[in-house]
Amino acid sequence: MDRSRIAAWWRATVGWLTLDGRIRVGKPGALVGAGLVAVLALALPSRWMIFLAYAALLLLLGAFAWVRALAARLRLERQVEAAWAQVGDELEERWEVANDSVMPLHWLEIDDASTLPGYTTRRVVSAAAGEQIQWRTTARCERRGVYQLGPLIARLSDPLGIFRFEGRGSAERRLVVYPPLVRLPALPLPRGLRGGLAQADLLQLHATPSVGGVRDYTPGDPPSRIHWPFVARHGRLVVKEFDQERAGALWLVLDLAAAAYPPVAPAEAAVGRQPVVGQSSVVSELAAEFRPASLPDLAITLVASLGAQALAEGRTVGLICDDGRRRAVQPASGPRQLWRMLNELVDGEATGARPLGALLRDAPELRGSGQAGAAIIVVTGALDAGWLPDFAARTGGRAGGGLALLIAAQATDAAPCEALLASRGVAAHTFTLGTALPLVNPPRRRVTARVSPLGRVIRDGAR
Repeated sequence: MDRSRIAAWWRATVGWLTLDGRIRVGKPGALVGAGLVAVLALALPSRWMIFLAYAALLLLLGAFAWVRALAARLRLERQVEAAWAQVGDELEERWEVANDSVMPLHWLEIDDASTLPGYTTRRVVSAAAGEQIQWRTTARCERRGVYQLGPLIARLSDPLGIFRFEGRGSAERRLVVYPPLVRLPALPLPRGLRGGLAQADLLQLHATPSVGGVRDYTPGDPPSRIHWPFVARHGRLVVKEFDQERAGALWLVLDLAAAAYPPVAPAEAAVGRQPVVGQSSVVSELAAEFRPASLPDLAITLVASLGAQALAEGRTVGLICDDGRRRAVQPASGPRQLWRMLNELVDGEATGARPLGALLRDAPELRGSGQAGAAIIVVTGALDAGWLPDFAARTGGRAGGGLALLIAAQATDAAPCEALLASRGVAAHTFTLGTALPLVNPPRRRVTARVSPLGRVIRDGAR
């Protein structure tokens, strides 16, 4: 047998014994002490020295066998309830540890390299031979972004800590926390210049907010389009036809320039974040309001909510922003368009160098005859109104062509800018950082059940 085969056999044997190097010596002094006892037993042979040498050898072998048997038959699993969430939602994971060996597991340290803020799954568990243990961990998603769940690190050792096992799981999961959708006050959303009164050549079967007329039913028409009051009155099947969208495309232009959002002192912020839900499986009280933690978060939340509101009204909506990486979503309608915009907003930060005026001036999406009737909503924290000439150039100075949403720490900070916009005929509305915004879909109280010592089922969290 040549040396290469011997070396390969040795590496395979050592890898099998140590589980690919994951079993290591935890206390090197124990090995050194056992070696000294063995040397003394050979140098000064006596019954007690030989007994001590054998005892030390058996102790080392037993400790290694303990760790090897546990590590080879240990199963650790985690299951995430959802692959995505929104700010304010509760993330829940289910865990299971199964000890399939014949040795008791005195302690297993579980560490997690997840990057979700405020979420930790560090835990120490124990399990008897053949026992399975399950538990849940929960946390409130407080900040939008793309986060990583995992990898897991599991550590265990023998009762004396001579040998240690450390296993690192390779499974990682991506968690996307989208910005929340909030209910906005009544805003004069710009309509643009497209459309007009219902005409025969503009009628279509596709649903829009405005019904333009009816026509006779033909095979293949959706039953949901049947005009049932007309059928009941005249006894003839007809279907509704709709006007084309009365408004032009709506562009949401978000200012993510770093200079547009100055730092806010803690005394001015009045943030009032929602409470963090720790490791408890029962939520005692869930807030129905959202308070952004920073001016950029407020701006991004407003853009996401405006997009959702306009799409729900049947509008065609597009998005433009630049935080160092230019992001643009071409105008479209329907639920998928909202997810396209949320995917661009989820990790956006106020780190851009291009001011709002340059963004409006240089955007190719806002040029050309196809955008002549488009409506524009700008969301910005730049209260110097240096972007006003470019905004007026894009809207053509027409009434109803644009809207400006100003982001400020206090209402008095935006008063001069709002007055200037009003003098130029530009509709504006100010949002301050301390304002509580009601959530469109507030988190619900989760009901759990437990059995009392007397056998009665008690539901926790029920209203």
